[in-house]
Amino acid sequence: MKDKLERFVRDNREDFDAFEPRADLWKELEKGLGHKERPLWLGSAWTGLNTSRRMVWQIAATIALVIGLGGFWYFKYNYGITEQPDVMAVNPTYARTVTQYTRLIEVKQSELKTLTENNPALYQQFATDLERLEKSYQNLRMELPKTPNQEVLIQAMVQNLQTQIDLLNQQLMIIQRIKQQRNGPNKELV
Repeated sequence: MKDKLERFVRDNREDFDAFEPRADLWKELEKGLGHKERPLWLGSAWTGLNTSRRMVWQIAATIALVIGLGGFWYFKYNYGITEQPDVMAVNPTYARTVTQYTRLIEVKQSELKTLTENNPALYQQFATDLERLEKSYQNLRMELPKTPNQEVLIQAMVQNLQTQIDLLNQQLMIIQRIKQQRNGPNKELV
């Protein structure tokens, strides 16, 4: 019987190939079965939910994302969470102070560098003093996770940063005095 069917299909192959289904036949079949078209980006979890519930979940997810990103931005901006994560874990207030001092030190160092471009030996001497304090700060920072009394260590770190700022201020004052002394006699001659 199988041979007869195969022979029949082979003999009438052209008749089978002459008829092709319409392009919209599949959509009509889905409508007849009660299936609704849904966008491809919706997964199988969304099929059971009606449109209003789906909309509520999408809005809730969007709000959660906005709040999460806003919170991250707030903590990063106010406490320097990515700049001082070890300090942030212990005390957010100190993290904010450390971040502000670190930024101030960077500004003052760049100012010092521009003011001492004409005198590299003086800049090198100033940089050596700062490097000693910076190494001390980095040592304190490395000890932070290991020490049992982290509050005291963070206070020492803040004190070190204040000392660096004071040193930079003194160095900037010295440079200003040197420039005033150089410009002083020239003004009198003119």
